[in-house]
Amino acid sequence: MKIFIPMAGKGTRLRPFTLTCPKPLLQINDKPIVEHLIDQITSKLTTQINEIIYILGDEAYFNSDVVTSLTLIAKKYNAKTKVYRQLDQLGTGHAIMCAKDSLQGPSIIAYADTMIQGQISIDSNADGIIWVKKVKNPSSYGVVKLDEEQNITDLIEKPQDYISDLAVVGIYYFKDISIIKNELKIHLNQKLSPGKEYLLNYGIERMIEKKKVFKSQEIETWMDCGTPKLLIESAKKIMNSQIIPEENNSFTESANVKITQPVFIGKNVKIKDSEIGPFVSIGDNTDISNSNIESTLIYKSVKVSNADIKNSILGAYSVYDGSNKEIFLGDYSQINNNEDS
Repeated sequence: MKIFIPMAGKGTRLRPFTLTCPKPLLQINDKPIVEHLIDQITSKLTTQINEIIYILGDEAYFNSDVVTSLTLIAKKYNAKTKVYRQLDQLGTGHAIMCAKDSLQGPSIIAYADTMIQGQISIDSNADGIIWVKKVKNPSSYGVVKLDEEQNITDLIEKPQDYISDLAVVGIYYFKDISIIKNELKIHLNQKLSPGKEYLLNYGIERMIEKKKVFKSQEIETWMDCGTPKLLIESAKKIMNSQIIPEENNSFTESANVKITQPVFIGKNVKIKDSEIGPFVSIGDNTDISNSNIESTLIYKSVKVSNADIKNSILGAYSVYDGSNKEIFLGDYSQINNNEDS
């Protein structure tokens, strides 16, 4: 089994945190987003993943350090790594066809800004599976239409009239992905109208028209990491669902420290005169003093003092001594009200 992970976008809605780090490599607790995604998929499968194919953008942003990080992630699953480049952002179908040389055999496509919790199993009788989640406002999503046998008959993007409440979450299985390769090859030979893109859905719809059987499979939790606030909410769901090992909560404790779980604390962290949690993730080599912090992601080597913050993100190597209740501070940034520090 292969996993294809298109991740060529630059995560502009998550700036400033994606100015120096691609969105899929932003960490929640001790893992980047893309590793959480792979973990959530592989932990439920009985089939061994033997290759992870990453579809990246240009090398100026997705550089050799990014490739090294992604290769190390794949090694954790005893999987080979293959990297392709999507240099022009021409849609989801175009992204997959950038990896056309690897499009054969049983495969999963999973978009890197998606995380899930719930059942992932393969129906051997299906040609494809699309994972879905029930939503309250289906007109804001792409949804599947089912027949009486619960087979998918159509994919509808943001339907104005009610079709179903099963939204597509961005994870797909193909018994033989070479079939969609053939359909997308035809699609990419078509001239696009202005503002249009080459879509993965085109290939799936052509497969369905040719009587290929696609099933839907509902998952319990769907997490979107597209904006800073959504990233925080996703982190809270992950912390709620995981048992954080005790060794991951060791820190240099000075005095008057209260920890309200769940909290993740990295290595070489110093905390004094502070209340931390719930739902706080603290990166390595961070120093916190005289602060009250809740529902916040703090990346590595951050200095926080005299803070009372909630629903915030502090980027790596940042310094924060401020009065804001909610703050999004990018890597290497500084807000310091204490001139002597």
